[in-house]
Parts: sequence; C-alpha cells; structure tokens
Amino acid sequence: MVEPILARFGLGDPEWLDPATAGAIVLIAILVAFVLHKVVFPLIIRFTKWTPTDLDSRLVRSARWPVSLGILVLGVYLALTLPLDLTDTQQARTDTVAKVLAVVLGIFLVVGLLSKTVDWYLENLAGKTQGIIDVKLFPLIRRVAVVFIYGLGALLVMDLLGINISPLIA
Repeated sequence: MVEPILARFGLGDPEWLDPATAGAIVLIAILVAFVLHKVVFPLIIRFTKWTPTDLDSRLVRSARWPVSLGILVLGVYLALTLPLDLTDTQQARTDTVAKVLAVVLGIFLVVGLLSKTVDWYLENLAGKTQGIIDVKLFPLIRRVAVVFIYGLGALLVMDLLGINISPLIA
C-alpha cells in the first residue's frame, strides 16, 4: 500500500521500510507512554483531589508506572509483529515474552492497588473503629494477599513459559 507512493518519489526499495516502521511504532509508543505518565496521570490525580477521600488518588498513583510500562511493552510487541516478517518460532517467542511481561505488569498493578487500598483503610478508617483487630489484622492480611498474588503470578508465568505447574498445584 505504501510502496506505490514511495516508488513515485524514487524510494521504491522497501528494504528499509520495515525496520523504519518498527522504529516509528516504538517511538510512538514511547511518546504515548511519556505523555500519559507526565501529563495525563497528573491531570487525573489533580481531578481526584476534588473527591472527599484520597483513595482514588492513591489508586491512580499506584497504577501510573504499570500502565506506562504496559504501553511500552505493547508498542515494542506491535513493532516486532506488525511490520517485520517473523518466522513462526520467532512469532511464538515474541508472543510468549509479551504475555509474560503483561502478566508481570498486571501482578505489579494488582499488588500496588491492594497495598494502597489497605494502607488507606489503616490510615483513615481503622482508627475510627472500636476493635483493635483491624489495626493488627489488616497488615497480616495484606502480606498474605501479596504473597498469594505473587505466587499466583509466578504460576501463571511458569505456565506461559511451558513449565508444567500441575505438580506444584497438587
């Protein structure tokens, strides 16, 4: 589709076109991630200051890095798969690496959201309750939940890498 247009300008040799397209996709992903990280997220955080609690601000802050890095991973994945003619094994490896990185970023996102939510509860609501159980039990619940999420994520990553996880589950 682009080749006839390039041929009109004497640029009919498309050997450089695929790597240039891949580079352009990566640059666009870097630009989008940078704008999202430096402009959009601060605007969202500023809007969340109008709410009665600061829970939403904490959640947005904890999602900032995983979402930005997820956009970079998506950009690199698209740059490798769309313009370049990968063999089946190269495509399978690229898919596997992208899936593993997506799972890892998802794990970091969920752990960050959980930790910020428990921290917010302990700072704002636990002092208003009559029981001391909240103050002592919630940090333990958070630690157990974080270990569980990391363990579940490790099992997912191992499954994506083709490692049999059935003996680990049993």
